[in-house]
Amino acid sequence: MTAVMASGFLVALGVGLFSFVLPLMSLDEKISGAWLGSGFAGYYFARIVIGPLAGKWTDHSGARIPLLFATGLGAVVPLVYFAVPSITILYAIQCVMGIVSGLVRPVGMAVIGGSSGNAKVRWFSAHTFLFHVAMFVGPLAGGWLYLGREVQPVLVGTACCMGLALLVVAVFFPKEAEVGPRTDDSEENWSGHDGDYSLFLLYTAIAGRTFGIGLVAAFYPILLSLTLGRSGLVVGMLFAIPGLAVCFGLPVAGRILDGRSESVLTFCGLMLSAVALYGVGASRELWQFALWGGVMGLGSSVSIPSSMTLASRLSPRQGRGFGMAHAVSGVGFMAGPLAGGLMVQYAHQLDVVFQLAAFWGLLCCLPFGSQVLGKKLYLGRKVTWAIGLFSALFLFVLGGLHVHAHRKNAADYESAYKYTDTAMGTIVSLTLVADSRRAADEASRKVMAFMRELQKDLDFRNPRGSVGRINHSAGRNWSTPSKRTYALIRRTIRFSDETGGVFDPTIGALTTSPLYYALDESVARSKKDLVDYHKVQFDEAQRRVRLEKTGMALDLGGVAKGTIIDASVKMLRGLGIAAGIVEAGGDFYCFGDRDWKVGIRHPRKDAVFATIAVREKGVCGSGDYQQFVLLEKDGETDLRHHIINPVDMEPADKVAGVTVVADSAESADSLATALFIMGGTEGMRFVREKYPDVAAMWFKSDMSVTVTENFPSKNP
Repeated sequence: MTAVMASGFLVALGVGLFSFVLPLMSLDEKISGAWLGSGFAGYYFARIVIGPLAGKWTDHSGARIPLLFATGLGAVVPLVYFAVPSITILYAIQCVMGIVSGLVRPVGMAVIGGSSGNAKVRWFSAHTFLFHVAMFVGPLAGGWLYLGREVQPVLVGTACCMGLALLVVAVFFPKEAEVGPRTDDSEENWSGHDGDYSLFLLYTAIAGRTFGIGLVAAFYPILLSLTLGRSGLVVGMLFAIPGLAVCFGLPVAGRILDGRSESVLTFCGLMLSAVALYGVGASRELWQFALWGGVMGLGSSVSIPSSMTLASRLSPRQGRGFGMAHAVSGVGFMAGPLAGGLMVQYAHQLDVVFQLAAFWGLLCCLPFGSQVLGKKLYLGRKVTWAIGLFSALFLFVLGGLHVHAHRKNAADYESAYKYTDTAMGTIVSLTLVADSRRAADEASRKVMAFMRELQKDLDFRNPRGSVGRINHSAGRNWSTPSKRTYALIRRTIRFSDETGGVFDPTIGALTTSPLYYALDESVARSKKDLVDYHKVQFDEAQRRVRLEKTGMALDLGGVAKGTIIDASVKMLRGLGIAAGIVEAGGDFYCFGDRDWKVGIRHPRKDAVFATIAVREKGVCGSGDYQQFVLLEKDGETDLRHHIINPVDMEPADKVAGVTVVADSAESADSLATALFIMGGTEGMRFVREKYPDVAAMWFKSDMSVTVTENFPSKNP
């Protein structure tokens, strides 16, 4: 047990360390999201494939050889990068980490499952606790090793963790140890065909649980940001609550629940997690997310050790049983994000997706739960099946009615078709008036693909995009962007000149750094000499762009979303869409021969401040509530947000939010950023002199409102 616990902890520590740094390295090296996604998909796929094979290997040869192979592989492969330093090798290492994890975890659980005695729940609790601690400590260690922005220390750290695990197995794991078969030392002696059937139902329930976990991992940060208007440390803390609850709950649960019915505990824990997932979807306040996140972790701390113990009771062979359990859980982890994306398109709202996932989790638990109920109440299989089917039908109808109600509420106009998907790092919604559902479906599919392609070209994180190539060549070479991006950069620089540098896309020298607004103020000041739109050079003859100094960077985030919205509207018109709304993260354009009612968000509440009617207009907003952190400074709380004033390189602080209505989304988007930095008084004067047809509303720090005379009439 010493070898199993210690080696499992060290392997999880090494995997967590490397996996956390890989996205940071990809961002620093400006690697495309496709590469990063492929690396993690390869990791999970390797875990799914290797799990059953690891189980068979363990049953055939014992646990020592698979553990030695896995830890030895993990210790050697990270060092390959030193011989062949390339991005491809790093992503290959990530896939190998999937093989290592896919071997060590199920083999370790098989060893625990094959042990004798009634303390299995506590052993499984300890094993899971150490795993979660490692996945928490690993990223912290990885971040520390990556402070110098060099991946070599991280690889050495990973290899050391794996090497220590190899040493532990070699020294402490007995050569003659074998993984025993099922040990029926419980009141729940389900054997033979009945045991295989029960094991299948347990696997189904586990898949439902990991489906929810996978969906949470992919979409929970987005839900938190969109609902609370927060980002950075607040979102990170809320996101960590379920995992922390598991860590704190496991030791207590292991002792309290030891000796009790594993099947009942498993069912109750799974149901509790599903209910908490529904609660997360229904949450609107910070305390609600914190509460339901804790409940979700509590449910896992109950269900994980009890389900592992039950699986060991039911499995004829420990290796095969836990190998299959590992593979099934991996399928859930992969299916959750994929299905979540499809559900977003159908339900149109991200909160409903979490509630649908909760319904799915409950459905997956019902067959297992109905059998548990039948066993405890001595009911026959027919009665058990009847109870399960009735409950499943009830949940299915209830879930369908729930989604239908949300879709009905989301449809503001009966003649419009609504579509929702993710793009530009946020939720994108299309409301389309078309001759038929088929025409609307085809138009939405094409425009969503178009938006993603345009985003890739404008996003500084994509090294192959136009902006990414310009930034990479800063201070050295000319770069030839796409025709559309070249024209946008020219318009952006002209707008910078109009605002006297208040709007400056070269602020990217600072904003291309992760969480730049949370960094020490000296970091921003050190970038001051690199922020100057006058140093963006153009070669009109060949349509080339060059940044004058090394370290300069373009960030078109203050205008690109509006540009993409306008281009999407133009495409929709060409596809025969008569009218509609293209909305992305609260910014939108309303087109067609009709008035559209749209809401203006309150900067300090999760509520609509007012509604306005617009036609053929873009509406965009900027505020200190979108991305920010709260830091303690001289005994006071300092709010630092993402909109930087290029003049002093500090977050703008004259107003809390601004909403702009203009003839194009691009104008509204860029003006929203500029007018936020200027504040109400200077911004009002600028609009009157330069953009008299533009309407704007400013929210001051005390939440009083200033509007231009031509701002559309408001309905509170």
